[in-house]
Amino acid sequence: MLTLRELRNMVEVAEVEGRVPSVKALLEAKVPIIVKELLSEQAEISVYQNGFVLYRVGKRATVFPLHSCKEYIYDSNIEALTNINERFFDNENWYIRLILEGEDRLVKNQEVRNGKKTISYSAVAEDWNELREEDSTLAHLILCETMEEALLLLTENQRYVIKRHYLDEVSQREIAKELGVSNQAVSDMIRKAICRVQKAYRMDKPDGQKGRRA
Repeated sequence: MLTLRELRNMVEVAEVEGRVPSVKALLEAKVPIIVKELLSEQAEISVYQNGFVLYRVGKRATVFPLHSCKEYIYDSNIEALTNINERFFDNENWYIRLILEGEDRLVKNQEVRNGKKTISYSAVAEDWNELREEDSTLAHLILCETMEEALLLLTENQRYVIKRHYLDEVSQREIAKELGVSNQAVSDMIRKAICRVQKAYRMDKPDGQKGRRA
């Protein structure tokens, strides 16, 4: 069994300048594949010599750097936040942590598409912070009387992060230190909170009025 620790030592650390390469760009670069796993008839995962991972499920695909896959944060609908240390994955089968990363990124890509962002699907990869800052959903609700109602839709951890970031104007880096998690974990909690509020509220009425879905 090839472990994730062993695989990290077999590939280069991916060079990420701005966004990671698109699926098309990675395939056209003809970089050698170090390891590949067929997960099902429609899903497969490949790791390239240059340190990038390609995860495919049907017609959907995403590319991400292998070495960025460290701890894993699971923020459930319940109030618990589970932080799985990267050491847990080190001696496990190489693709376990990478599948989790790939699935999360496919979900993020779909949320971007559903939100009608004018951005190439294949190019969406590392710029989640940038995408989140473009979304004014929660920023708007904070100025409205519906703020407290909107916060009730969130988990305890999401409420804490949203209040600290938007109301107290604390940076994501500082919030991450307070919670003892990674910056990416904080970014993910904010993204999931925005998604949850968007599903519960109509944020795009032409007359500017906001309201709960019927």
